[in-house]
Amino acid sequence: MSEPSLLETVVLSDGRSLSFARLGDPEGRPVFYFHGFPGSRFESQSNHEEYFKAGIQLLALDRPGMGHSTRKKQRRLLDWPDDVLEVAKILNFDKFSILGVSGGGPYALACARAIPRYLNRVTVACGIGPMDAPNSTSGMMLSNRIMFSYGRFFPPLVRLSVHLLVRQLSSKPVEGFEKFVKVLPEADRIILSNLTAKEKVLESAIEGVRQGSGPLLDEINIYSRSWGFKLEDISIPVSFFQGELDIDVPASMARYQTELIPDCELNLYPSDGHFSLLVNHIDEIIASL
Repeated sequence: MSEPSLLETVVLSDGRSLSFARLGDPEGRPVFYFHGFPGSRFESQSNHEEYFKAGIQLLALDRPGMGHSTRKKQRRLLDWPDDVLEVAKILNFDKFSILGVSGGGPYALACARAIPRYLNRVTVACGIGPMDAPNSTSGMMLSNRIMFSYGRFFPPLVRLSVHLLVRQLSSKPVEGFEKFVKVLPEADRIILSNLTAKEKVLESAIEGVRQGSGPLLDEINIYSRSWGFKLEDISIPVSFFQGELDIDVPASMARYQTELIPDCELNLYPSDGHFSLLVNHIDEIIASL
């Protein structure tokens, strides 16, 4: 089994660089992985062996301003499918699948809406839903509600929250992480009590904020406003995976999205949270691709 390649870069037509990690089978079926928030291409490396066994070549992309990807100011959610398609053409992929995790969920659905003829499969695991949906943040932890919902009405509050998050990850990441874990459901705490798992989550988050708070505010602006398309207009099948105990991205978001997307399946797990879902059910998630 080959080792993962954790930093590759392509230059897009507008001069921006986009960085990614290449995992799994380098000759396998291409799948683009969209990371969470705050996160980076490192997020996917824990499952390198599983992707390899499944014959998947996983390309985990850093979004603009994350990791080593060039920031794009005033970007919109629907700008992302153009970037993905350009990377696919550079890498000579005619068709590919997509796995969007947590904050990567909206980006996966944007591709499903904008570039369906290039896609084989789309899977969303614990993906953030539209913030303008009824009761969108019901069941969500307070810190996330402040960033993704309340910030629309009081921007200084979200800027302060992001500033504190970046400072914590840059100076005392372990201390901040321990506080974060304490409020999670037991299923997630068990997973994150593993030293390796904790290190991987922190490594991804720290890499995701290496360019400071500006790109994170770009992300939050995208999450908190209209996505620019209707879920009802997605024309290809989408698979959703969701833990019922998730307080980072509550299950109500998955239910809302699957009610509107015409052709989709919802896989709910009553005993799982946000982090445990991606460990306990990675085989099912990979099989959906």
